[in-house]
Parts: sequence; C-alpha cells; structure tokens
Amino acid sequence: MKAKGLLTVVGTLDIRQFWPASKGAASSDGDTAHLKVDPNTSFLFLSPGASKPKVTRKFIGAAVNDHGKLKKVITAKSEIKIRFQGIDTPELHYPVIATFHPSKRGKFMNEFRQPFGAGAANALHEHLTKLAGAGGDPLIPARFVTQINRPNDAVDSHGRFVGDIIIGTAAAQSLNTWLVENGWAHPLLYDSMTPAEVQTILNAWKKGKAIKDRPGKSFHKPLLPFDPQQNVNNAKLPDGGQVNFPKVFRRQATFWAQVAGPLTEAEFVKMINKGITGKPDRAYPTDYFLKNFDKLDPKKRVTFASQIGTQGQALFTPADLVFQEDPATLLDSEGNPVKGW
Repeated sequence: MKAKGLLTVVGTLDIRQFWPASKGAASSDGDTAHLKVDPNTSFLFLSPGASKPKVTRKFIGAAVNDHGKLKKVITAKSEIKIRFQGIDTPELHYPVIATFHPSKRGKFMNEFRQPFGAGAANALHEHLTKLAGAGGDPLIPARFVTQINRPNDAVDSHGRFVGDIIIGTAAAQSLNTWLVENGWAHPLLYDSMTPAEVQTILNAWKKGKAIKDRPGKSFHKPLLPFDPQQNVNNAKLPDGGQVNFPKVFRRQATFWAQVAGPLTEAEFVKMINKGITGKPDRAYPTDYFLKNFDKLDPKKRVTFASQIGTQGQALFTPADLVFQEDPATLLDSEGNPVKGW
C-alpha cells in the first residue's frame, strides 16, 4: 500500500460547544466539533518519507461549493468544523435540505433527532470535562489528524475536515475511537480511510456494540417510524431507545419532508431506490475492501438501496459497509482548485 501523508491541525477545543452545555441548533453533537486554530501556524503536513512536517497555508481563504454556496473551510472566527472520521452518532439536530411538502412547510422545527442523539453528545461532553481536570478550564489543547495525499482530501462536500481528534500527549486518545468503544457511536466507514483506520474502528466496535443502553447495542434492523416531533429543542436525558442506522435516519428525514403524510415503509423503499442527487450512496463490502485495498474494483461496490429490504429494514450491520466518500473540490481564494502543498 502506498503511504499517505499526515495532516495535523493543532488547536483548542472548547468543551462548552457540546450539548447540553450549549443548546439548540448551535450545539455540537457527538460526532462533529469546532476547533479553534491559527490559520498561519496550525496546519502541518508530513509528506510520506519525510522526517519533519512543514507548515502549510493552503487552507487560508479556501472554500468548497456546498449546495451552491461557497463555504470557507476556516471560518471568520478562525475555527474549522470537524467531522469525526469513521463514526456516526445518532442525530441530535439534523436539518433537512430538501424542499418540504406544502402541507408540512413551516409546521415543524427542521432540526430532527432520534434516541441517544442527546445522550451521545452528553457523554462526549462529560468525557471531555473529566479530561480537562480539576481546574475546570473549558478550553483544552487538541489535535486534528488525517492521512491524506492532497489538501482536497482533507475536507468533505460540506467543508468539514474529516479525521480524528486527539486529546493528550503522553497517553493520547482519539475521541473517535473512544465514542465507538464506549457504545455511543456506530461505525460509518468510508473508502477515503486506510485499512488500518478501518480496522481500528472495527476493533472498537466489537466492544461498543455489546454495551447495554447505548446506541451501539440499540441498533435496530427493522425500520423504525420517523417521528417529526423529536427535535433538538425538546431533547432531554435520558433519551434512550432503539435506533435506526444514522444514515438511514437522515434519508428517512429527507424523504418524510417531501411526502404529504407520514412516511410509509413502501415510500421509504421507493425513494431510497430512486436515490438523492449528489449522494453516491454506494459502498464496498468491508471484507472486500480490507482484502483488496490496493486493487479495489469500483464494480464491486453495492448500492445502499440494495442493502435495504422490501419493508425498509436494514440488511446489514454498521460494520458491513465502506461507503464511497462524497466528492468535494477545494477552491482557493481566486476560485481555482487547490493543487499541491
């Protein structure tokens, strides 16, 4: 396997961003976070075979086209938004981008959640509070790391950096792995990951899926009905229950918004077979991906729809699929694709 480079972003994590320290749509859930950075010094890239990383400023002023809008990857507050690579916690405040059916427009809060959406975010907040120590400083040093070849590989189609958040030095810990290992997150594997990164999540999942009263063990194959009344504003603890695979829940929310009444199983199946524009929704079987990483055949990908039964049930477990990453193009301040370091 050809070695990848390593992008490290050094910054500060404010633990007050996570629910319930922050409430509503502005709060961070269990698998996204904002990292405070210095655009001029925080970004370090270690090329394959190199002994020392070099500072890169390729992300200053850079943006992606997110649903027709340019979104800068470093905000005006000098923050980057991070999507925790390889994992998915139940949604706490999922916003549907699709156009709502006229009968539903303006009648529902567009920040949907499912069981454990609040619980997972709360667990992460409590974990970080303990790591902060007795001093109670809400700002803790953190590192974002991801194995990539090009600047473009660092971000997804929404302008989020995709990788691991590492806390600590001597006993450094990945928050991604911690969430899965403790049952608060499901694997959500992508083909932008290395086999070693995938295997790390799978090993953590073996432990996490067995923990009672956590979303890992509460994964439900039969399709659970979508409840539009559950949103971030009425989230409270405990919020346990059975959960759909988060990717299924997000499709469910999108499809529900487009139909006149409750989303039936038949409607869900019909719409997931039709697909969503811009979403690849294809995946390699995990076993195939791990065994053939150096010679992957795109024809071996299966559609997400093929993994859904006739009644909307999941025909897979969270560890079974390695999804195709949504394509993104990183643009510089002049609107040209970013190339090289």
